[in-house]
Amino acid sequence: MRPDTTTRRVRHLLLAAIAVLLCTSGLVAANASPASAAPKPAKVKGVKLKKPRVDGTTASFKVKWKRAARATSYKVKWKVPGQKAHKDRTRKTSLTIKKLAQGTDYCVKVRAYNGKRKGKWSKTRCRTTARIDAVQPVWVDRQVQQGSTVALSFRWNEVGGASSYELAYVPGEKNIQQHKKKRVVSVGATGTGTVGALIGGFAPSKTYCFQVRALGPRGVGAWGAAGCRHTVASSRAVGGTLHVNMMTWNVCANVCADWATRESLIKDRIAAADGIRPDAVAIQEAPNADYDNLEPAPDYVRACKVGDGAGKQWRNQTLFVRNDKFDVTGTPSGIRFANVTHGGCWIRVRDKVTNRELVLASLHLVNPGWENGSGTDAMRRDETVAFWAGVTAYAGGLPIVVAGDFNSNRNTADSPREILNAYGYDDAFDEAESYNTLPYLNSWNAWAFPPPISYRWGGHVDRVFVSPGTRVTSWQMEQPVRNGVQVSDHSPVRVTVEIP
Repeated sequence: MRPDTTTRRVRHLLLAAIAVLLCTSGLVAANASPASAAPKPAKVKGVKLKKPRVDGTTASFKVKWKRAARATSYKVKWKVPGQKAHKDRTRKTSLTIKKLAQGTDYCVKVRAYNGKRKGKWSKTRCRTTARIDAVQPVWVDRQVQQGSTVALSFRWNEVGGASSYELAYVPGEKNIQQHKKKRVVSVGATGTGTVGALIGGFAPSKTYCFQVRALGPRGVGAWGAAGCRHTVASSRAVGGTLHVNMMTWNVCANVCADWATRESLIKDRIAAADGIRPDAVAIQEAPNADYDNLEPAPDYVRACKVGDGAGKQWRNQTLFVRNDKFDVTGTPSGIRFANVTHGGCWIRVRDKVTNRELVLASLHLVNPGWENGSGTDAMRRDETVAFWAGVTAYAGGLPIVVAGDFNSNRNTADSPREILNAYGYDDAFDEAESYNTLPYLNSWNAWAFPPPISYRWGGHVDRVFVSPGTRVTSWQMEQPVRNGVQVSDHSPVRVTVEIP
């Protein structure tokens, strides 16, 4: 009888199979290879920096290289020369590096890895990232009433690398990009240095804010700083027959140095105001002498003055009118605010063309830096109330043009505007149909020219307020320069109005 060998044969076959499996899977210690024994990868070659892009405020580019022999992964190192390096790992032969600074030099090198074994660094390659500057400022140079709506003419300076632009705008002053009523208009680049867009459909007497970004072959730039505009009231579309060209100027006589030199230059500057002499000039911070010789003679007469007798630091507020434009028909009057070197004066005049009367006023409210910061908005509110009570009682219903240094604007707490708005008097800057000079330059220039900039609202403490129904045909800020000398820390502001 033959012995049964089936069970023994199956057992031998099974043991043989297990042995083969252990060997091929590397679980047999005798056949395992340590990581240090992996072959060293080759040096990375062919590194290139490609596809520079801009994404808002940051930039990026793509690093590509040839596959290195025996490489299982790569390390990419990049830095701005002289600064700390940044590193990243990838198994691919390319890597896009993001969130880089725009217009900045970066240098990159790559090395290959095989497990823990590493090859030599590649040659260093450098490239400057793409750049698209933010578009700012954006301003309105005209507003045109079109029936029941207003069209705004937007302007901005072109930036390098842009082939087109997007203008976003919203009602009110909330976040533009998150606003539910945001509208976006595309505008092509012109290559002339500035770009313009006339857009209609704005509601009158409303605030709108807007910003622009540039688009180009290398990406999309960041949104620039927001600008805002209060649209002209529909009630001011017609105006009237009484035309007035009004200037206001804080000349800083007593506090600022070199008055002996500046005084004659200021008079000349007024008389030569862009070839068109203003009909009336409101002066703040005139000298404190009984007679300060500031008339731009022989064309002007001093119509009112307030401030005499309050000591050396008193800064007179005065008002001059052109002899060939107005006859002075009233007795000058005014107000001095308690404990500060500020106040206002007013005068009734008759226009020689229309034979109509109106009241002109020069006003100076307390500045924020008065006596270590005690010049508050509440203080300016009280001064405005007192001034308004006096000038309206004097006017007896005649239209009033109030010009002066209000030491407030829409960038700050602005109670003087709020008070005058309540009586139907608006800032001519808000209502102007044409802005003949750049409106974002501040009228208080801090002895700098060009002066400081306010992107959101023009920072104009020097203002002209006009009566209800008055049409403001133009607003402009003139250079405070004569014969190459800057003559004040404020720039003259001038408006043209048509009073019904």
